[in-house]
Amino acid sequence: MNPRAQVQTWYSSWFDTPYYHLLYKNRDEQEARSFINLLCDYLNLPKKSLALDLACGRGRHAKVMAENGLHVTGLDLSSSSIAEARKMASNSLHFFEHDMREVWKPAYFDLTFNLFTSFGYFDDPKEDQQVLEAVRTGLKPGGLFVFDYLHTDFVAETHVPSEEKQVEDIQFSISRHITNEWIIKQISFEDAGNYYRFFEKVRNYSPEQLTALLHKSGFEILRTFGNYALEAPQPDSPRCIFIARCL
Repeated sequence: MNPRAQVQTWYSSWFDTPYYHLLYKNRDEQEARSFINLLCDYLNLPKKSLALDLACGRGRHAKVMAENGLHVTGLDLSSSSIAEARKMASNSLHFFEHDMREVWKPAYFDLTFNLFTSFGYFDDPKEDQQVLEAVRTGLKPGGLFVFDYLHTDFVAETHVPSEEKQVEDIQFSISRHITNEWIIKQISFEDAGNYYRFFEKVRNYSPEQLTALLHKSGFEILRTFGNYALEAPQPDSPRCIFIARCL
């Protein structure tokens, strides 16, 4: 792994804590499973196609990809997430710790997934471009890229500045704000007499900016969707989902 991945950043600290998984333990897993099943049906790739789940977390979604007949490699920067994911590894499902800015294997994958806004983390936008170029390099010629990002207009319209969330014994205080460049969430809480504060921060990319990034990185956009039901994009759609092909 590249030495720069060892630098303490918001994503390398927050994603690697048990508190991150505790806060989001009640995410809609059925919606996520349905989304991945719909994607696999739509793409209709041959069985045993080589797929990458980039920023796979604990691998729950990579597991669904494998259940759809894909041979899946899950990559994530978080060592604790990869350790957990490896508990369900199989002949068709493997997990490794890796920095998304680096190429895993050149011209290796038939398909790469980057889902649930697992992008736009870096202070220098050139590194976001580098992620997409690494994805392209890792795909076989004509390989497919499924890229799922939040829709910034929807985020602005549904913005909740602050909330309190009780999960088990911990009271999380969550505040949010949006700038021209960033969508930022601050998470504060106490546990066992200790005070913690973490951040989540993703770049405020518009659909047009995401489209430009994909084109610049050598992708042809084949189809776009606006939600996890794979419906056509609308001005108030919650997601920007791109199906792109490596040129």
